[in-house]
Amino acid sequence: MPTDIEHGDNLARLAARHQERLAESLVTLENRIVDLMANAPLKDGNLFDLEWAISARNEIRQLVDAEYLPQIDSILREYPEVAAGAESMLKTYGSFTQIDPKIITQLQTLEFQGFQDIGAEYVDAIAKEVYQNTLTGRSFADSVNTIKQVAGGEMARYAKQQVHDSLMQFDAAINVSIGKEAGAKKWKYVGSLIETSRPFCREHEGEVMDDEKIEQLWGTSWAGK
Repeated sequence: MPTDIEHGDNLARLAARHQERLAESLVTLENRIVDLMANAPLKDGNLFDLEWAISARNEIRQLVDAEYLPQIDSILREYPEVAAGAESMLKTYGSFTQIDPKIITQLQTLEFQGFQDIGAEYVDAIAKEVYQNTLTGRSFADSVNTIKQVAGGEMARYAKQQVHDSLMQFDAAINVSIGKEAGAKKWKYVGSLIETSRPFCREHEGEVMDDEKIEQLWGTSWAGK
């Protein structure tokens, strides 16, 4: 049975692998969007066809559905193993009931819906860039560069961060669900400290808190905690 620290280390390694897998799929997605742009009608090397730009949105959405969402689905299918790891870790503290599989499925569904929303934002950002570049008659080369910046920029970073946070939030939800079922009144703040760990995490690592202390520290915001 893993200790809480070992469980945290396992989560950190898994989160890193999830981010790597998503990064690879996002690179493939970016390349396929660039290939799509190669079909854009040009006039003197510039984009001009607004009808094509509007129709490209649907093709961009199809590419997101083909490259991004299947990877997310694959990542989330590993969550039951994370729940099993949490259950095993909690046994080092005593006897706890097992998590209801329905709760795991519900949490997976909620997380997938969140990633779907990110995918929709991704589609909106790229489609908007394609349309604006076409509206202003931007050159094909410049358009490809700006679209790659959008595709591989903030949206990609946000998606990769969300993969990490989603895993940690899922694990926390499992622990809280099992703990409350057992009547737990206190909780231990555990995580893997790394070079970039926030001062808050360093300060509270290993601390045991009751519900009142947790409420004082976080209020209603648990995201990423």
